[in-house]
Amino acid sequence: MEYEAIVYMPTLKQFDSDKVLERAMNLFWEKGYNGTSINDLVNATGLSRSSLYATYIDKHALFMAALKRYQELNGTWLASRLEKYTSARDKIEAIFRMLVNATIENDYGKGCLMVNSATEMANQNKEIARVASQDFAGMEEMFYTLIKQGQANGEISKDHKARALAQFLFNNYIGLRVVGQTNQDKARLDAVVRMVMNVLE
Repeated sequence: MEYEAIVYMPTLKQFDSDKVLERAMNLFWEKGYNGTSINDLVNATGLSRSSLYATYIDKHALFMAALKRYQELNGTWLASRLEKYTSARDKIEAIFRMLVNATIENDYGKGCLMVNSATEMANQNKEIARVASQDFAGMEEMFYTLIKQGQANGEISKDHKARALAQFLFNNYIGLRVVGQTNQDKARLDAVVRMVMNVLE
């Protein structure tokens, strides 16, 4: 007996995945992982509960996808704004100045989603801890590369080793991220940036 082959056609997603992830990202950013419910995500994304589960399996998987989207957007945003600077030292200062400006303009003290996720969830979830650790390592490595360039062309002092300076810059960068959530005093934040840049002289 011959059997007719049955071809199952995949169901097409009728939504823009990037927009969905960005809506979820903004919600997690505002309320945190534990403060965000599935109902919150349904309302924010516009997807039904069944579509949400069918696409992202569970809240954790959606959070990880949103965190990855945040990394992509943040990386693209930063790279595009550093293009106009040719000096390594100017790029470093621009990174800190942009951080201060973003902190001042953010009335809700949302801070950095990656930092928020690390402080809230890193001790509870190894996957989130790993992603945050990789992201932080990438930021430190960017500082390290810029410092090496600056030391090579004489615009950054060689009094300190490049790796130690990169760690110093990164720690201050993360510190400003955290402090900026509760204190948007521009004069105070600017003073920290000046001190950081003085160390490079």
